[in-house]
Amino acid sequence: MPVELLDIGTFAKSSAEAMTACVRASKRLQRMRARTRCQVRNATMQLRDEMLCCFLSAIQESTSLMELHMESPRVGEPANLAFENALTRTQSLRSLSLSCPDGLTEDMAVAAARSGLKNNTTLRELALECSWRATTVSPTLTSLRDHPLLRRLCVHGHAADLTGLETVLLSDNSKITELDIDAGLWIVRGEPRPTAKGSTRALRALGRRPTSLTKLRVRHCPLGRDEARQLAMVLRNSPNSQNLDLQCCALGSVGLSELAPALCSNASIKELDLSRNEIRVESAKLLRDIIRLNKTTTTLVLSGNYFDATPGSVECIAEGLGGNSAPASVDFSSWAPWN
Repeated sequence: MPVELLDIGTFAKSSAEAMTACVRASKRLQRMRARTRCQVRNATMQLRDEMLCCFLSAIQESTSLMELHMESPRVGEPANLAFENALTRTQSLRSLSLSCPDGLTEDMAVAAARSGLKNNTTLRELALECSWRATTVSPTLTSLRDHPLLRRLCVHGHAADLTGLETVLLSDNSKITELDIDAGLWIVRGEPRPTAKGSTRALRALGRRPTSLTKLRVRHCPLGRDEARQLAMVLRNSPNSQNLDLQCCALGSVGLSELAPALCSNASIKELDLSRNEIRVESAKLLRDIIRLNKTTTTLVLSGNYFDATPGSVECIAEGLGGNSAPASVDFSSWAPWN
């Protein structure tokens, strides 16, 4: 029985109490979305804080809730403490999507998230959604170092600060098999390529030891020669990787040349997305060799690289496809949707 809760601040107190009782008593509630942002006067803020505490207390006591989407508490110390307790004492929560519209920059919010996640023993999936004002999620990432069950970690947000992620990836206790990073850095031709803070250290950490990664998604995060070289090492040390998504990472011919040997010899990746990477005619031969030699990849996405505007590119890629029967789906159209 999925339930979606809208702005808690707009509920009357009696309605909030009734909904809280429902959450606490339900044995079938599995998914909930709580949106707490609301522009209200200070006199109402205290009431919203009380209602949020009630909801978090009910979540803590639920034995069926498995998936929760919510914003980080920003209203006061009681709500932050209730959020920490909910993460620490939950019995059933498996997936948490935490939106940080103003960033986890306030001391109480940072401490609550860090302590709650550090002591959590149920989560398998965690997604951190950060706005352009979010300066860092480092304390939250660091708190995940010894998490006993976390398998999937997503960090999304404009210029997301990935500092601390390397600590998690290098931990002997890390169980992460799916890593999803979207730095939200829009790449404009002719302008300097920004780099997400901490991304190089994170890739280096992944490449330093064999991993059990099955999915790696790095989007809108420019990868220069050094980062591409680190990523190639990651691929060599990830024998179980099945999905590699590098959409809009400004690889170009330089980055692709660093990745090409690892992609040619890879025997596990089934889905490969290199769309919107400014890959042009000078890289067509590299792509031809990757396609020809890699006998595992069945889905290949090269859209948004404008091959049709460069004479000889499509023919070169088609030559590679002609020598490999593995690809079942290939997309090298000029246009690729932003997603």
